[in-house]
Amino acid sequence: ATDLADYLVKNHEMSFRKAYQVTASVVNYAEKKKKKLHELNINELNKIEPKLTKNVLKIFDLKHSVNSKKSYGGTSFDNIKKMITKYKKT
Repeated sequence: ATDLADYLVKNHEMSFRKAYQVTASVVNYAEKKKKKLHELNINELNKIEPKLTKNVLKIFDLKHSVNSKKSYGGTSFDNIKKMITKYKKT
């Protein structure tokens, strides 16, 4: 869910406060419908935030989420490979 808030701030020029509120609404909606976030479709998301496009759906993809963490020590596959290689050498 935090990935959604980050996406809204970066791609829709929302304040973090507004993005958090939208994210909370999405999570509450999913819980009410007994769905996981990745099971929501764009029509459902647009009921909550009309600005959203199909691009937002990738935010709920696990691989995308993992790979988006590219900072040092992040969880991207490239970072993990580098860490494994580094520690195998020691």
